[in-house]
Amino acid sequence: TNPSATANQLDMTPLVVGNTVRISCKVSVVSSNGRKTTSNNDEYSTRILSRRAIVATLPEEGNANGICSLVQDDLAPRPLVHGTRKFLVAPMFTSVGMEECEMDTSDVRELLPFEQAEFGGGGGGGNVDLQDDSILSRVEQYKGYGDELLRLGDYTCAISYYEAALGLVSSKFDNVGGSLLIRRNGHSVIAEVDCIDDDGTYDVTYILPNGETEEGTMKQTDILMAVWPYDQRQELFLQPRILLNLCRCLLRLAEVDGCIGEKSSASKKDRKEKYRQAAVLGCSCAITLCEHYIADNSAAEQSVSSLLEKARIVRARAFLDLGKMPNATKDAKKVLQLNSSSQREAQKLLTEINAVQAYKKAVDKRLSKEVCRWVQTATSSTSGAAAMNKMSDLVSDHENNTQKKVTFSPTINSEVAKDPRGDSDNTVILKWFIEFSKKCYLEIVCCIAFIVAMFVVR
Repeated sequence: TNPSATANQLDMTPLVVGNTVRISCKVSVVSSNGRKTTSNNDEYSTRILSRRAIVATLPEEGNANGICSLVQDDLAPRPLVHGTRKFLVAPMFTSVGMEECEMDTSDVRELLPFEQAEFGGGGGGGNVDLQDDSILSRVEQYKGYGDELLRLGDYTCAISYYEAALGLVSSKFDNVGGSLLIRRNGHSVIAEVDCIDDDGTYDVTYILPNGETEEGTMKQTDILMAVWPYDQRQELFLQPRILLNLCRCLLRLAEVDGCIGEKSSASKKDRKEKYRQAAVLGCSCAITLCEHYIADNSAAEQSVSSLLEKARIVRARAFLDLGKMPNATKDAKKVLQLNSSSQREAQKLLTEINAVQAYKKAVDKRLSKEVCRWVQTATSSTSGAAAMNKMSDLVSDHENNTQKKVTFSPTINSEVAKDPRGDSDNTVILKWFIEFSKKCYLEIVCCIAFIVAMFVVR
């Protein structure tokens, strides 16, 4: 769905100072290698971004289509007012701020009806009956809200509703006999809860990817989310669908956060990385859930395989943006090995991975040439040779002073005076260093330049 077309269908809201509205604008998308996307199609190099804002000042009187001032919300997602207080996948930032902006009134829209109701109440928490059919309708409702906001380009608010949907069914960890999605040795695995000790330790049975089981213990901090059994029994697969759309929003947010007209600061760059890491986590959870569904019921493979492929594609994109090329290539090739509808997308992603690697190789090659040119200039200059001669003269002066002390000092043993190593260890070391520097001057300079170059590349 074209986000701009959806936005144009919304009626403009009467502007009132203090009202919360939605604003839309086009932003340039910067790729993970620091370059803007190079496509002739403007839709790929720019993206429609929507976000909430509060009306600060109105246009001049009598000018219906003038410029109004607004205070726009931070792009960092936040939990719903009456929802869960923390996210399961998306990162949360303590330092969120608001920014002033000026927009034409034609780019200002009213909030969607369910968003207006949000300010008056609604939402839900995680302490609910997982078997209640009413929970299903609420989860589907939140997912539908998130999908609608995703089509509008409001990735921040969409994440809040997706997380609210997950919080309804994935936040109950004290269900003995239930299944949990946990982090183990850097991977997400399914674990069945056998017992919960008084100290909060979980006795679980790990379900390994090869189908085998293994008993063990774990802490609550290892839990990623609870597995919703109703979702699996009814073959709805809402959990992986929500996770997949959530990760798409995170990747979109990583593209635009910090690109809204201001220079990217260090905190913005940290946000981008955390968004992408969260996308990797969410996709890994979705992949583990899909593989678990297929292992339990082979008949579900046809319904789940498409979700599994899409999750790998999205995770490969997140890995690419994080600069983890081997991981991205591995996920893309796994999709290519299957006779699926996602092969074209996977091949396109592999082409992009190769292009990024070629670009980085060209940058490194150009940088190495600059370093070699700098080393050649340094070694061929007269100042470099003069510095080495000056160091040699200092060593000679130090040797002469030491020999004088050895010869004329009555307190020094004569045997020591005859032994050149007796009182001139520092001199010998310094002399060796100078001789080594003379012979290996170029190598030393190259090593220093290499270290500096690696720091710059990093």
